[in-house]
Amino acid sequence: METRFLTNDPLTRKRWARDLYTYVLPNMEFNELIGTGSDSIIELKNDLGKGEGDQLTFGIRLPLSGSGIVGDKTVEGNEEALRFRNFKMTIEELNHAVDTGGKMDEQRIPYDLMKEGKTGLQEWWIGKLSDFVMNNLAGNSAYRVAGEVFANEIREPDADHFVTMNDVAEVAMTSADVIDIHYLDRLKQRAEMPTNSAFKVRPLIKGGKNYYRVYLHNYAFDNLRENTNVGQWGDLLRAANKLQIPNVEIEYNGMLITKSERLPMVQPNVYRSVLLGKQAGVFGWGGAGESKSSTMSFVPYHKDALRFIMIRGGGIFGMTKPGFVTPGAAGTRDYGLITGSCFAAPLT
Repeated sequence: METRFLTNDPLTRKRWARDLYTYVLPNMEFNELIGTGSDSIIELKNDLGKGEGDQLTFGIRLPLSGSGIVGDKTVEGNEEALRFRNFKMTIEELNHAVDTGGKMDEQRIPYDLMKEGKTGLQEWWIGKLSDFVMNNLAGNSAYRVAGEVFANEIREPDADHFVTMNDVAEVAMTSADVIDIHYLDRLKQRAEMPTNSAFKVRPLIKGGKNYYRVYLHNYAFDNLRENTNVGQWGDLLRAANKLQIPNVEIEYNGMLITKSERLPMVQPNVYRSVLLGKQAGVFGWGGAGESKSSTMSFVPYHKDALRFIMIRGGGIFGMTKPGFVTPGAAGTRDYGLITGSCFAAPLT
């Protein structure tokens, strides 16, 4: 009875879709980076419903550049206009389904196969979206979803937003190019003092201080810990604990540092790092569910005369890094982040 109800009742399908979305988003590895405003590290839009196309438009507000008005000089008529750059992002559909087996499987196995199938899909989506987000931020153009470029081609970091350990090309890095504190300082300096008229990376503000989020691969994070003296490392841990920000491991020089195995290896033992400010990325959802407001779909269905039960979990989404063409500079340049690379290997 339960299986027939879940398959045929549209209200249950809507509830399952809502459950999938509300479970996946809070449990994504980078959920704390995502918000709906322009002050978020990853700006989220989920207002594109069914029949409204496959593109979302984001407006990025550029920093004010005026000199201000001194003394009793006239302000009226000398206001600085807000400047926005708009760009479009494509969204695409992704589905995954599980086979919960047939009636004899239900008889043999002491599990609720429908519940296990639902839980398995939720866990799969959490991992898939976490990988998707970090590979986009890291500019890993080799990343594929099911062997294909998904929604938007991932743009490699441009030279003005890219720092490598010891200034060595990724393809030429060796064990001599392991991360150190100086590498982190260079990431932050590039964010605050951009080259070739690039925009500064907008910092996060907490307690009146400016901060950036930095993500390192687990191997790079452990290499950094080994290359830092014990007392100094303890200070970094205590500084992070005082801030009480989720998933921040250490704090150094205004950088809130987190480790993640999601960061891509782009050459043997060479891993990307990212320093993130406001609007480092944008992420959009389309209407994939049973109604305009339903973002994901979660649908049980039958095969072979109701003998076998499948569950499909689907979503329509996309992500990209904001980027602009600046006069006098070649190609598209990143806006809200600095990417880095260093050699990193497992501890022995």
